[in-house]
Amino acid sequence: MREKLEKIIRNAADIDDSIPVIIEVPSRSEHGHFATNVAMTLASKKRLPPKKLAELIVKNIEDKDGIIERIEIAGPGFINFWIKDRAWYKTLLEVLSSKEKYGSQDVGKGKKVIVEFVSANPTGPLHIGHARGAALGDSLSRIMDFLGYRVTREFYINDAGQQIRLLGESIYSRYKQLSEPDYPFPENGYHGEYIIELAQMISKERDLSLMSKEEAVRFCAERGKEIMLEHIKKDLEAFRVSFDSWFSEKSLYESGLLSRTLNELKNKGLLYEKDGAVWIKTSQFGDDKDRVLRKSDGQFTYFASDIAYHLDKKKRGFDQAINIWGADHHGYIPRLKAALASQGFPEDWLRVLLIQLVKLWKEGKEVKMSKRSGEFITFRELMEEVGVDAMRFVFLTKSHDSSLDFDIDLVKRQDAENPVYYVQYAHARICSILRKAKERGISFRTPDIEELTCLKLPEEMELIRNVVEFPYVLKEIALHLEPHRLTYYLTSLASVFHRYFNLGTSKPELRVVSDDPALTNARLALSEAVRVVIAKGLTLLGVSAPERM
Repeated sequence: MREKLEKIIRNAADIDDSIPVIIEVPSRSEHGHFATNVAMTLASKKRLPPKKLAELIVKNIEDKDGIIERIEIAGPGFINFWIKDRAWYKTLLEVLSSKEKYGSQDVGKGKKVIVEFVSANPTGPLHIGHARGAALGDSLSRIMDFLGYRVTREFYINDAGQQIRLLGESIYSRYKQLSEPDYPFPENGYHGEYIIELAQMISKERDLSLMSKEEAVRFCAERGKEIMLEHIKKDLEAFRVSFDSWFSEKSLYESGLLSRTLNELKNKGLLYEKDGAVWIKTSQFGDDKDRVLRKSDGQFTYFASDIAYHLDKKKRGFDQAINIWGADHHGYIPRLKAALASQGFPEDWLRVLLIQLVKLWKEGKEVKMSKRSGEFITFRELMEEVGVDAMRFVFLTKSHDSSLDFDIDLVKRQDAENPVYYVQYAHARICSILRKAKERGISFRTPDIEELTCLKLPEEMELIRNVVEFPYVLKEIALHLEPHRLTYYLTSLASVFHRYFNLGTSKPELRVVSDDPALTNARLALSEAVRVVIAKGLTLLGVSAPERM
């Protein structure tokens, strides 16, 4: 409905698609179904007072499809629109005919997008921060897929560098401590029950005592990384997250890609040597200072491999890269964008979403420690306690750039206070209505537009208007990379439906299934449309839509 109205407004104002037209749903129903401030935003360009321009736009409106019932100019130049009931009914029929494809639209136009997320170091179990990133990245990918983007999901494996060496040393030390309790443990080593488990497992696979210490540490590092990566893959699979590609940082070195990248940068005059190190001139492209790519000891920095990795993404033909990182990477974004700008990358080719912290609460207290990890509650521990649906939904109830409090007790409750239960119950409730209607011999069929005209209750029209917003919500999510908008939308839609359903608890004539066959079929059609949208919305979030609860 918004798109139809936007075209009408653009034609009336004589503006093309390059100029944004904001259309909002007013907070007060007396201000119409939609409102726009386009007259105020265009006033200076058109050299007219906002109210005068609003009058001119209204005068020029051509409503060929006859969807507008009334138009009013309010305040300094707002234009308020009321849409005819018949236009809403027509869109409701589109939902019923499209079914699970409703909301699909070619926003992406086949654009190739790579979404890199989770990308945890394979040195320990995934934690709840990784879980939040997994929910965000996977849900965003599902939505963009649905809207015509060609999405590749990628996990970048940090399997090179000091942290892998330290994993090997930690495992080897725990192995030695099995027979020599006083054997020293590395100062910055990895703690937790899982390191002991790895030491026991690896020492059973291979007799480490037959190796030199260096050989044993290298073997423990490589095998430990492999085992942890297997655990990571299993956790993500259980969380309904699958990746199209697992990209190894180590491969950048082994394939020569990193060396070739540095040579390309050098040939373009972007590198120089100072104090025995190799630097890149990122300060010329928006960074606050130049950065080291190879240290004086000959070791490459993470920044060097990150540049090579992102250049490789572009060479693989991706039109856009989306990275989902922890909030501690905030300062890293400008330097990477500066390095990419030095290669002629557009400013918006790389978009980075930063994940803020998650705090776990149980019995009114913050939960921090885990025996298995030694430091944090693991992804697997939380998943086993509260379930995948609760985790995925709750992690997206707030924007990624806001911290999140996750109340374990709340999401285990089966009542309206539990956000995921509340939405799922609306779906299950509609399924129950349809089943009971069938048991009474009432076969639901798609009505024609005339039959829908008996839907007159304010709550019914509100439901229709909410359902019709679904495509717009998805489009905004894809453009702004904000999948949390979908949990807001579904919660609101579920709330409107629950209120509508409860009207019949005291007044039988207001029940969905009543003694009036025509009204019953229209209300079943409305309920089915709500069910279709909730089911699709939950699917895009990676959350189940149960038929019984």
